[in-house]
Amino acid sequence: MSKFLTNDELQGVISDLKETYRVMSPMYERMGGRFAHTDNLIYDEIESFSDIVWKEKSHFSPKEVVFPITETLFWLDGNELRESKVDPRPVVLFLRACDINALKSLDHMFLKNGGNEDFYYKRLREKLKLVLIECESSFENCFCVSMNANTTTNFAASIRFSSGGGADVVTQDEAFAKYLAEVGIESNHKTGFVQENHVKVRTPDQICGDPIKVREILTGNPVWNEYDSRCIGCGRCTTSCPTCSCYSVFDVVYNQEAKVGERRRQHASCMTGNFTDMAGGHQFRQKTGERLRYRALHKVNDFKARQGEHHMCVGCGRCDDRCPHYISFSNIINKMSDQIELTLKNEAENVPV
Repeated sequence: MSKFLTNDELQGVISDLKETYRVMSPMYERMGGRFAHTDNLIYDEIESFSDIVWKEKSHFSPKEVVFPITETLFWLDGNELRESKVDPRPVVLFLRACDINALKSLDHMFLKNGGNEDFYYKRLREKLKLVLIECESSFENCFCVSMNANTTTNFAASIRFSSGGGADVVTQDEAFAKYLAEVGIESNHKTGFVQENHVKVRTPDQICGDPIKVREILTGNPVWNEYDSRCIGCGRCTTSCPTCSCYSVFDVVYNQEAKVGERRRQHASCMTGNFTDMAGGHQFRQKTGERLRYRALHKVNDFKARQGEHHMCVGCGRCDDRCPHYISFSNIINKMSDQIELTLKNEAENVPV
């Protein structure tokens, strides 16, 4: 079913949905930006259709809906352990194609990795109904087409907003069709996707099909040295990334004698200095260039080598948007591929005839 709805009709649909669902989308956090008197564009529960921000790329990804920044796992009270609770309502989540594809990586990490399912992630993930926000055009720093993350079929409905007001809505889920039955006019609109980005990358596996060889070439390669000084290890790239899934677990003690407290998990970042800390003070990757190499290889080599389907990076470009030192991850990927190509060429020329 495809229909065109006016703003008033869309508001009515949102109101009807909110009777059953939590409706979440990109929206402004007023005065929450990184600079004074600026807004943050985050994912949160909306109250009305006008709250949806669709003309801009969100600063943070929708992963926080299923993987909160800080999350209580359980409560301790003496000898009693109580499981934490979540809002029982299902969630309608408005998000873009790259972020829908990012959920595949999160699903793998939390539901398949090591043959175990993460209970806390699963209970939030199962609540989601996805509504694709069609991109009018490519945003700055996006390279989703190069990462094959610009298209998807994994959504209950799609919406194409119009600059003049209203939107075309396509549903492929019976649960959603009933909300459109009495509103809108029939249209011929078909779900569309961005077909070209201004930024283009070629991934290492396009140059060399052996991920072990890729790692051998890039580990210890001098290409990373410049980032020892350029990168400050702030972790903004990972906090905005829709596929980063690392976390730390810690206990908050309210009363030690009475054994009262809670266990929490919180987002962690491989780019910060304490990520690899071990007993005795040992660190695996002390330099920021080494941490960036680890992250880059994980995103466009190691993850795909292990699960065999797709790269972890979806080319949303948020890491480029958020870096205070203007380090471009798309440039890093291209540098990686260039180094592999150069190394293989040199090896071929040195082979005895």
